[in-house]
Amino acid sequence: MLDSLFYPRTVAVIGASEKQGSLGYHVMRNNLHLKSHLIPIHPRYDTVLGLKTYPSVLDVPQDIDVAISVVGPDNTLQVVRECAAARVKFIIIVTSRFGEAARFTGGKELEQEILSAARSAGMRIVGPNCIGVLNIPYLNSTFLPEYSPYSLEGMPIPSKGTITLISESGSVSGLLSAWLVEQGLGLNKMVNYGNGIDLVAQDFMEYFIHDADCEVVGVYVEGIRDGRAFMKVSGELNRKKPVIVLKPGSELATRAAQSHTGSVATNDAIFDAALRQVHVQRARTFGEFCDAVKTHSMIPDRFLQRDTFFCTGITNAGGLKVLLAESLRQNDVPESALSEFSLPCIQELEEILPANVTITNPLDIVGDASSETYTRVMEVLLDQENVDCLLSIPSFEPASLREELVRDTARLMLQHGKPIMVASVGGELARIIREKFQEVSILNFDNPEDLAFAYTILRKRHHFLKSNLLSGS
Repeated sequence: MLDSLFYPRTVAVIGASEKQGSLGYHVMRNNLHLKSHLIPIHPRYDTVLGLKTYPSVLDVPQDIDVAISVVGPDNTLQVVRECAAARVKFIIIVTSRFGEAARFTGGKELEQEILSAARSAGMRIVGPNCIGVLNIPYLNSTFLPEYSPYSLEGMPIPSKGTITLISESGSVSGLLSAWLVEQGLGLNKMVNYGNGIDLVAQDFMEYFIHDADCEVVGVYVEGIRDGRAFMKVSGELNRKKPVIVLKPGSELATRAAQSHTGSVATNDAIFDAALRQVHVQRARTFGEFCDAVKTHSMIPDRFLQRDTFFCTGITNAGGLKVLLAESLRQNDVPESALSEFSLPCIQELEEILPANVTITNPLDIVGDASSETYTRVMEVLLDQENVDCLLSIPSFEPASLREELVRDTARLMLQHGKPIMVASVGGELARIIREKFQEVSILNFDNPEDLAFAYTILRKRHHFLKSNLLSGS
């Protein structure tokens, strides 16, 4: 189990420093809130940032759950041996220049020596060449400085949430962390394992199967060593919560990965087919990965536990109606997935809407519709048994729509227990409206294409959950 890694009682920083800008300084600063549970290690200092400092982990009187090593590769093997002798449970090696870099001779051999030393004592390794674990407030092994919007430095730390991220790349981890903050989404845990000489993606995925705080898992990998184990665990995890995998597959990307983390190349067609077999979603781009993670985090599985998952589109702009219809087609959504309006529903809509509105799905209620009309139409649609999901594209450019529509949308989603997803398209006003929707936890995008993509992946997830329920899996 990895409990002691994500919830350590004691954390030692090997190579701790007061020198601003150094790795040892930033790792210490990022964990100062641990107070007496944070132990600096440095042979030349008595204290670091006000904390008693020990020459070696062998001199520390209490047990150490996690050691974070920021020393260079030349000294890492000795550090690992000392940690093994001190019965440290986990060591996170953040420094690079090991097996990932061909121009540093002996890197692979050094990694094997490090692994052997750790295994002799049952100690597990995260890294090397990584930023490690982020589980606020328990552990932040990242070496990036505290974020400041004025200096444009550091890694923004997301609020606590339900999204879990596993990444082979440290830079991708940092970008995802910043993206979560920008989107107002919460992070459960994040782990970057770098070269992964010991613990790799499937080890962490297995742990998150039983993590009650985790509702969606995003995985970025550049190569897979044990494909069977990866597929087995990802399939098991996906039955409990959505898993999205981003793995570059082109020949050019594979060569780049080999020089980045020393990844082992995999046959992309086989990898793709294996993921489909276990019903795990594969994202093709970074943007698609982010959209999928966001979608599943804001529309969790409990909203998909329905007999059907028919959708209805609504907008007050004719062009956006056409673009939504085209986007659904581009995402291979069949016409049969669109709700058919019952005669009573049509009659009720005709009473609300002007005579020039054609009652179709998607539905354009025309540009002069008020917020009250838009809300009333959504209520009528959501009252229909075969409307399981609303795709809403309200255009606020006409002055007829007001901010109260945002609150009404959130109220209706809560009241009916049916997903409502929104696209707010345009310039600065549309951006402000998206922020308002985000504040009330309504899934939102800036274009119809992403909205249609979100429905597509939720529809697939619904089918998967329903088939599992019917089969008793």
